[in-house]
Amino acid sequence: MRSLKWMKLGFLLFSSGIIASAQAPAGYYQGTQNLDGYKLKARLNQIISTKTTSWNYGDLPAYYEQTDRDHYYENDGSLLDIYSENPAGADPYNYWYNNNSLIAGASNEGEGWNREHIYSQSFFNSNYPMYSDLHFVVPTDARVNQRRSNFPFGKVGNSPAFTSLNGTKVGPANMPGYTNTVTEPIDEFKGDIARMLMYVAIRYENMIPYFQYTNVRNPIDSLSEKAFKSWYISLLLQWHQQDPVSQKERDRNNTIYTIQGNRNPFVDSPQYANAIWGNLSVSPDVPEQPYQVDLADAGARYITVSWPYLQDPDVLGFEVFLDDVKVGTTAGNGYTFHHLQPATSYTIKVRSYSHAYVKSPFATLASATTLSTDTLSRDLFISKLIVGSAQNKAIEITNNTGYTVDLRDYYLNIRQSNQSSGALYWSSNKVQLEGTLAHGKKLVIINPLAQLSCFSNDSADILSNATPMRFDGKFALDLSYNTTTVDRLGNSSSIADYAVARSLYRKTTVLNPNSSFDTSEWDSYPENYCEGLGEETEAPTGITGPQRTNEFQLYPNPNHNKVLYVKGDLSRIKEIRILSLDGRLQQTLKAPFNGSIQLPEQSSGLLIISINGKGYPVMVQ
Repeated sequence: MRSLKWMKLGFLLFSSGIIASAQAPAGYYQGTQNLDGYKLKARLNQIISTKTTSWNYGDLPAYYEQTDRDHYYENDGSLLDIYSENPAGADPYNYWYNNNSLIAGASNEGEGWNREHIYSQSFFNSNYPMYSDLHFVVPTDARVNQRRSNFPFGKVGNSPAFTSLNGTKVGPANMPGYTNTVTEPIDEFKGDIARMLMYVAIRYENMIPYFQYTNVRNPIDSLSEKAFKSWYISLLLQWHQQDPVSQKERDRNNTIYTIQGNRNPFVDSPQYANAIWGNLSVSPDVPEQPYQVDLADAGARYITVSWPYLQDPDVLGFEVFLDDVKVGTTAGNGYTFHHLQPATSYTIKVRSYSHAYVKSPFATLASATTLSTDTLSRDLFISKLIVGSAQNKAIEITNNTGYTVDLRDYYLNIRQSNQSSGALYWSSNKVQLEGTLAHGKKLVIINPLAQLSCFSNDSADILSNATPMRFDGKFALDLSYNTTTVDRLGNSSSIADYAVARSLYRKTTVLNPNSSFDTSEWDSYPENYCEGLGEETEAPTGITGPQRTNEFQLYPNPNHNKVLYVKGDLSRIKEIRILSLDGRLQQTLKAPFNGSIQLPEQSSGLLIISINGKGYPVMVQ
């Protein structure tokens, strides 16, 4: 019943500019020094998204016994629930982990508890890894969870539609920028909720364009860098400051790190919030325009373009358009358009945008044409499936498409059956993949409980105990590109043994995925066999048609005498720009070229030699 306010000292340190640490391991936040704004946000995303473990939604109640016990108020070890805890008196009711009071729903408070997504799961389609992330999925009273629904958190006016027994309110908003229904927690937990939501914006920065941001209840919009709508940023920063980090949050953060492998940066270092969103100075000016777009590579189903590095520090990223339809954004100076039609011409446009999301004029590549044919795979495919004993389960996915694939467009799913009727259905909790996969590389997804003798879990790209990773070799398993099945193992209309207690390896003669399972494409091995899992093999590289257009060789590298030679089709070079590592232009060279570059006399260290917009690093010693 005693308040945690006396423990909330972290923000006092924040206010004076001192970093308060919740015992993050030494070096965990390496690379964040001297960063602020969206650059800091992007670096934190890299840190807390690397080598995390995604547990099953059903695993969370057991983990809550470690992360969410009351050792701070009554100190009785009961479930600590932000919707029922009374920090200044007796709680209206309590839950105990050994009483089996986990329920789906309730008519009244105190009937049972369940799992609450502080950022509502409906906004990310209940997909893993978001679905079971302990940092923002917490145990709460089932009835209050129902009343909260998927309303955003905010300030409720004087006429709430619902007030819980601890004072949590649901009703019309009374705040600038939003007037619809919101949920307002008690003051004791407003900072906790703000930091959980800011964690979502960091951890899933690259997933934000895939969230349902058109839903009026979703406080996150389509802008990955900014993440939150302006009115919500103001609210979260206010709650973050008014309700500083507590010892409960520090303990929870440390425990989740041991379970899940990542941390909430705003618990460790509260000043990050203001550094990212509080002091962002943006210019209203139109940013520098990409002055040309060049064809860098093409296959039968993809086109890769590039454009020169820009010197304008206010350029945040680029929007790319295919036949006047926006298809994506990138922070780099190149983009691959994929899943195209062979022997088809496309118009490509690129424009930059600033920190204020002001757009530049377009740079246009009037026409780029895919090849009529090539020897590359038409899409990703599953190349190995390990269905071993206990939790020895792993999947290998191969990329022989010719380009680096954005994995966010791909999902794993599994067929399930209704226990009563036996009817088959696809799981509503897919695994959305993350990151990128380069041509010729393999992605290994493994169950974190696996203990394979020939493969270390540390070598896996993704550790997941999500529902689709609990396959048994009988229920069909799907790899899809958005909503379209790319590759399938098993039969979606029946339950039949296709890989029970054995490993399937795709034959090396098979170069393409198959949406209908064909046993003749696979070799079968004994249970727990995993030799060669994740190991690279020679990928098809031959292209029938024009050769790749982005290959130049620069030598000697490292360079000692300031003369650099260029090997390749020099007639294709329109311009060479020499830039320092921080993007400052040192020299511009125009065609024609004789095959050598005289580097500036004062140049030293790492330089970027930009040829037709593609950057080549050169070390000058």
